Amino acid sequence: MVGVINHVPNPDVGQAVALAQAAEGAGARWIGVADAFWWRDVWLLLGPVAAATERIELGPAMTNPYMRHRFHTASALATLQEMAPGRVFCGVAAGGSEVTAAAGISRRDAAAMVTELVTFLHEVADSGTLDEASGRGLDVGLDPVPILMAGRGDQMMRAAGALADRVLLWAIPASDLERSVSIVRDGAARRRRPPELIWAPLVRHDDAPLASIMHVAVYASLNTAAAVRQAWGLDDGRGEAIREQLVRGDTAAAGALVPPGALEDLVFESPDPAPIAAIARELGVSSLAVPGFDPATVAGHIDWAASVESLLSPGQTTTGTSAAGLGAAAGGPIDAAG
Repeated sequence: MVGVINHVPNPDVGQAVALAQAAEGAGARWIGVADAFWWRDVWLLLGPVAAATERIELGPAMTNPYMRHRFHTASALATLQEMAPGRVFCGVAAGGSEVTAAAGISRRDAAAMVTELVTFLHEVADSGTLDEASGRGLDVGLDPVPILMAGRGDQMMRAAGALADRVLLWAIPASDLERSVSIVRDGAARRRRPPELIWAPLVRHDDAPLASIMHVAVYASLNTAAAVRQAWGLDDGRGEAIREQLVRGDTAAAGALVPPGALEDLVFESPDPAPIAAIARELGVSSLAVPGFDPATVAGHIDWAASVESLLSPGQTTTGTSAAGLGAAAGGPIDAAG
């Protein structure tokens, strides 16, 4: 079942609702709304989304442990469950570069902070207690919620394997997918049931706005493993210059600084389902997710992802593309100028 990541920049209530209704109408399993402190508040958007939909799962994608106290996150989840019983998940990640650059918060302890948040949410769902010392409880019942985690750093991916019900492989470079999945599996080695792997490949569809694709790719280039960045020619100095432009909100200027090799590694130029399905099968992916850029086009992207998923079942024939050959599968360079 396909998931959708709301990638409408700073969506208002009407846009968030319209995208969710379009995704639900197209048969999507879930939709995540970004928790970005410079945009409209994620929880205030999720309430109307819950009221306007009936079946689709919903939640933040992704909230982080730095910008909101865990008590507030637990309360928000419990309130959302009242509005959409049985349809709420919680997406958790370390936050983007702006958490460090604009808010001045170090994320060096991201894996520990995320672990603390997820463990706390489980404990509150089990006991209802917010504070053990005082015994103060949450006055709104919180049921256990599926935890969706994403990350690109090794520690975060290992934590995702150990903690999450679902792990989202979002905008990971083609050349680093196989290694990333191995780290997630290493983190899950002691679990009885490993997490579900969800892959969100960044694909250049004809109706996908280039500016939106570039926005994702530029952010992803900064959060990629150091060895991969070095292979692209993206050194620390250039990375800092890209980050400065992103904090200013100038994605175009930031994109102009990203080496072409990074974009070739991050974006699949061809939407042909067969090679992407072959890669997904080799990685052990269970389902796909797509970025939701526009309510008018999201149904087509969901249908495309469903066609890839249909090739994941045993007995289906796909091309022989391997995870090791993903760089070639991703295709030629994107023209960042448009």
